[in-house]
Amino acid sequence: MIRYPVYLEIADDGWCMAHVLDLPGCTVRAPSRDEALRRLPNAVRDYHGWLRRHGEPAPPEEESIEIEIAGESSGFGPFDPGDAAALFRPDHEPVNLEEMEHYFRLMAHARTDLLTLVRDLPDDVLDWQSDPCSFNIRRSLRHIGNAEEWYVSRLVPPETLPPEWERDEELPTFEFLEMERRTAVARLRLLTEEERCGVFYPAHWTQHPEEPWTARKALRRFLEHEREHTAQVREILAARRQHLLACLATERAGLLEQLIGLDERLLTEVPMLDSWTVKDLLAHIAAWDRWEERTMKCMVDGEAPDFTAVQDFDASNAAFVAEWRDRTLAEVVAELQAARADWVAWLKSLSEVEFFRRRSYAGWDWSFSVVPLRVQWQHDAEHAAQVAAWREAEGLRGKTGPQAVLLAALAAARDELLTAAALVPVEERAFRPVCGKWTLKDVLGHLADWEWFGVEGLRQMAAGHAPQVEHVEDIDVWNQVHAEARRDQPWEDVWADLHAARRALLEVLEGMSQAELDRSFPFPWGPQGTPYQWIWVYFRHDREHAHGLRSEEMEQ
Repeated sequence: MIRYPVYLEIADDGWCMAHVLDLPGCTVRAPSRDEALRRLPNAVRDYHGWLRRHGEPAPPEEESIEIEIAGESSGFGPFDPGDAAALFRPDHEPVNLEEMEHYFRLMAHARTDLLTLVRDLPDDVLDWQSDPCSFNIRRSLRHIGNAEEWYVSRLVPPETLPPEWERDEELPTFEFLEMERRTAVARLRLLTEEERCGVFYPAHWTQHPEEPWTARKALRRFLEHEREHTAQVREILAARRQHLLACLATERAGLLEQLIGLDERLLTEVPMLDSWTVKDLLAHIAAWDRWEERTMKCMVDGEAPDFTAVQDFDASNAAFVAEWRDRTLAEVVAELQAARADWVAWLKSLSEVEFFRRRSYAGWDWSFSVVPLRVQWQHDAEHAAQVAAWREAEGLRGKTGPQAVLLAALAAARDELLTAAALVPVEERAFRPVCGKWTLKDVLGHLADWEWFGVEGLRQMAAGHAPQVEHVEDIDVWNQVHAEARRDQPWEDVWADLHAARRALLEVLEGMSQAELDRSFPFPWGPQGTPYQWIWVYFRHDREHAHGLRSEEMEQ
């Protein structure tokens, strides 16, 4: 067992920064002291793994870890740029030249990690912001470089700082970052013995002239700060990927929405785009999803992609459609779902470096985050618009349609909802309002409550009876009562209930024949309707709240 002393900084709002000073750069920032301590053992294990990856000595993986609180400081934070940072007892220890070189080596490892993530990013990713108040990656890189200037300036007179820093903002981002690190390390190597041993209270370029600094504190802040921002870059990239996947899911649900209410004859026999039927169109869309996945896999494997398909679109499209022309509508719909699911699962499996790497083939930009995903969601949107125009021109309306299409549409709308829900950070999903006063937990509980309501009515119709469900006179009141009933439920229970309700709905739906799905019943709230139309409500409900979640994220 290894016991690590831990030092805590606790802000006035309760946020806590925990530092393992024996592992320079190992920190945890959390909303509370207890949460920081809970996360620390995993942070230490991750740090050990980081050391091993960079060829540094580290304890065995199976070694147990114990945390001991060695010191606490209050009144710091909330750990934003410009905030004062604590000086802990070990920070007073002088730094010898050998220790400094050890710090520099660890700093080089941290810089390698950062550059591996960002050096090949396209400009639109470097400049992307998940919300107007957040740092983009380019700004974070500038901030890292500027902070390193500042750490050095805490230890030495301003007139002794490197002259290169005077016009550093004129440099391109990566030249700036390289110059700042190189000159900062060079200046630190010139520290006198007095500067390596002393405690300083610099009054220049700070709002906290009372903040004490030592060489050891400055060196650990170099590491802590860069590793923290590298983790934030990963979070930005994860959020960017999630936004792109949300766009894919949104347009796919929008495409399938245009098929709702069309019967099998309209979908399989009536031409809607030149000689193509809707079934042909779906086969075409699925084939291009498969092509994208094959082509992108070649790029990741370092193989030259086969661009034959895009050299003659007409011939490729004809071949794709001909391959599926003799298949049933259900088979084509299943392939449409499988092609997209396989491709998205593979996209999710890629590391941030692979997913966001800048790629160019045959003179074209093939960066995954810029071109292929955008092409595919625009492809879905274009064909959705064509189907909508055809329906409008022909006046096509209906109360029912094939079960396979309805099931695919339900799955697409739920995928749209869940990808939108994933845009809300994990730590905010139970307390940040995303729909009026409702949190994400409230929204998903609301969806589960209505879906259980739907399951009850659907079961009655499957048994041949008109749906006899609770009469809801005031939907707002009903929603509020049910939301309050779930208020104290843990997130995990709400999440499980959302999925349980959907499984129950699908179990009933999949057990119904097409004739049962088409049968008409008097609905509690008005005219006659079919089970197909009953279920359609839940498709639209998922889409409505997915749209709300995406809109909320855009406004943050």
